Parts: sequence; structure tokens; C-alpha cells
Amino acid sequence: MAILSAKAKSRIYGNLEKYSRSGMGMEKACDSLLRQPRISRTERSLYRGILAGVKNGRSIGDSLGDSSSAVTALEHEVVAASEAGGRLEKGFAHLAEYYRRLDRTRRKILKGLTYPLVLIHVAIPVSTLAVAAFSSFSLDGERGTGGYGEAFMNSGKLMLAAYLVVFLGILGAVLLNRLGRTSGFVDAILCRVPLFGRARRSVAMERFSQVFEIFLLAGKKMSDSLDGAGRASGSGLLREAGKRGTRIVAAGDPLAMALYASPAAFPDDFSRGMAAAEESGQLDRELAEWGRYYSESAGEAMDRLAEWAPKLFYWGILLLVAAMIIRAAMAYRDLIEGLLNSGG
Repeated sequence: MAILSAKAKSRIYGNLEKYSRSGMGMEKACDSLLRQPRISRTERSLYRGILAGVKNGRSIGDSLGDSSSAVTALEHEVVAASEAGGRLEKGFAHLAEYYRRLDRTRRKILKGLTYPLVLIHVAIPVSTLAVAAFSSFSLDGERGTGGYGEAFMNSGKLMLAAYLVVFLGILGAVLLNRLGRTSGFVDAILCRVPLFGRARRSVAMERFSQVFEIFLLAGKKMSDSLDGAGRASGSGLLREAGKRGTRIVAAGDPLAMALYASPAAFPDDFSRGMAAAEESGQLDRELAEWGRYYSESAGEAMDRLAEWAPKLFYWGILLLVAAMIIRAAMAYRDLIEGLLNSGG
């Protein structure tokens, strides 16, 4: 499967945003980007896929979605919605900023994990060997229970178990995150996770507000704007709320009623602000302000996540190390008791 890092995606969408803002056609943009030296095979296939799709008369969003397996459904939906609203550069700019934040957050988390990872790689072998040494010691020269070979085996098993737990945790988080893009139930659970939930909610609301604004500025119907913004949000709650709201608005009811009908998806402040803006004819301005607000909120939430995630992991490692120290101490106590009993 083709893979692109968050840093690479930020650079790709940043470049595409520059070309779109300049008014240069996507064919010329992709030709220019393909001539750049030292670009990866995956990035090259992405530009070629867009170029081939556009030449065949397909939309830029669909061409991007089919260009590479490294392009997610979320990226496809954001670009397709921005293209439909006539503000393609804004969709590229949002994705560039999103992946720039994601890359910065990941680098901060990995930097913070350096010490606890070193600690666990030292603590497991040392404590396991200490237990083996205490257990195998005997005054009469006979070999005690266990041995250094077995200790090394146990140490390796513990390390493999630790790696497996981390791998399963990451895999589970990735799968739940993907399910949360279409399932309101899973999304609601993820939004309740401390630190991560707030960041996820802020990013989704930022994307919803920006795409909604794009559709309104393009003169799209309110029902189409609401549905399109929900699909592009990357949130199962907002996607379902968008579909529900589309039916309410299409029936002739105001947007405010559609927003109030989904309190789990739309915060009260957002719904009330949008209701006032709808009555005063200031929806585009209100959405722009909410987009900026949630953009700042998302940045703050992701910085907080990057700060606290390594600390939580470190505390977990400390508990594991403490358990190992206690285990070694118990083995040492048994050794001392054995020596005292043999001496008595």
C-alpha cells in the first residue's frame, strides 16, 4: 500500500493550493510538479493520476481520489466539495494546514516518548536478570530455579508483548478513527476520549464551517451546502446531522431548526450564532468567524495532545517499571530469607 507521511501531504497540498490560487490550470500544475527533482514514487503517481483524470474530463476531486491509495476518502471529499463550491484553493489550504498540524503533533509526541522508551528497554532486561540472579543463587553450589538463558527468553517475551500491545493500540486507534468518519456512534465515543476528543471535534467543526461557507459563496442551495459540509467534515456525527438537516431544510424549515435537531453534533453556541446570522443575512460572515475560531481551537487542542500524550505514556511505563522493581525486590527478599534460614 502506498504511504505518504503527514509532512509530505502537507507539502503536496500546499503546492497544489499555490497553483490553484494563481489560476494556473491543474494540468500545468501537475506537469510543473512532476518536473521537480527528487520526488517520491508515490507523490509522482499522485500527480500523474490527477493529470490523467483531468485529461479524461473527470473532476479534480475524483481524479485525486483515484490517483493513489495514499489518498484517503476524507481528502477526496474535502477537495471534491471545495471544487464543487468553486474554491478549490481553500480545500487544498485546509488539507495542507491539517497535515502540517498533524506532523507537528506527531513529532512532538515522538520526541516526548524518547525517554520512556529508553527506560522500558533498560528496565525489562535488568529487572528480569536481577530476578534470575537472585533465584539461581545457592550456598551449596547447586543450581537454583531458573537461569540466565531463561531470563533472556523471558525478557524477550516481555519486550515482544509490549510491542504487540503498542501495535494493537495503534491499529485499533486507526480503525476507530476511520469508522468515526462515517459512524455517528463511533464518532461520539471518540469525541469523549480525553485530549484526543477535543482535537477531533475542533478539526471536524473547522472543516464543516469552511466547506459550508464555500458552498454558500458559490450560491448552492442550503440543503446541498449542509449535506456537502457534513460529508466533508470527516465526522460521523456531523455527516449524519448533515443528512438529517438536509431533509429538514428541504421541507422548507430554516437552517436553525436543522442545527437544533442535532445537539450532539452542533454545539449550542454554534447553533445559536448561526440562527442569528440566518435571520440577519450574515451566514457567510458567521461561518468564516466560526472557521477561524475552530482553527485556533484545533491548533490548541493538538498542541495539548502533543504535550500530554507522552506524559500519560511515561506514567504507564513508570507503573510497569515499579511492578518490575517490586518483583525483583520480592526475589531478593526470598534470597535473604533463604540465607538466614540456612544460617540458622
